[in-house]
Amino acid sequence: MVSDDITKLIRPELQSLGGYSAHTSPETLAGKIDIPAEKIIKLDANENPYGCSPRVLQALAEYKKWNIYPDAAQAGLRRQLQDYVGVDAGRIVAACGSGELLDDILCLFIKPGDEVVNCIPTFDMYRTRTIINGATLVNVPRDENYAIRVSAIKSAITPKTKLIILANPNSPTGTVTPENDISALLETGLPVLVDEAYYEFYGKTVVPLTDRYSNLMVLRTFSKWAGLAGLRAGYGIFPPEITSYLIKIKLPYNVNVAALVAV
Repeated sequence: MVSDDITKLIRPELQSLGGYSAHTSPETLAGKIDIPAEKIIKLDANENPYGCSPRVLQALAEYKKWNIYPDAAQAGLRRQLQDYVGVDAGRIVAACGSGELLDDILCLFIKPGDEVVNCIPTFDMYRTRTIINGATLVNVPRDENYAIRVSAIKSAITPKTKLIILANPNSPTGTVTPENDISALLETGLPVLVDEAYYEFYGKTVVPLTDRYSNLMVLRTFSKWAGLAGLRAGYGIFPPEITSYLIKIKLPYNVNVAALVAV
């Protein structure tokens, strides 16, 4: 018999999920406040108020092949990122924003009933995507200075723990985690995902640690420093064996042509 309420078939944990709270655009405020939309400077999502490079606008204006699918292998972009990041292109995967890679990583490691360790307060997308992928979120509060507590994180690890997620610098607190603390987490042997969305403002990275630790994964984005939030372009640095799996499970044309041209 056909159900009279299709929502009853939705996974129970998603029925009660509070979704990620996306930020309001200036256009949606038009007419609601006494300031023209073009004069509003948004600060809630850490978008670049200066916009992207003029060279990006020129490249997009000159591009003609919008009818052709983008390169599914991302070969050109990965080669460019190789020089910028300083690692072999075979260890880089790009995506429609680093959030897509977060989802792919969860898909790769998580099955229902597994646990993900999260250091709160932090970027809320870690919460929503973890739950959507069927895992239990284990929140470990930061200390009074918003620094992570390595001992508390280790105490939170159980046989069900499959991933530790850490933003560095952290959002929204702006605090940074010393390399030795990240190394201590890596020594647990668990996959550790370090989100370096604000790397270009901080200047320090844990990417060199990927040579020593095969369980370290690093995310980056073009949304903040490059002013390309609207084009959705991000990438990650992974162990080569993880890269091959991510290439298999990602959507085929996940980085759009405009983003490829802009980057």
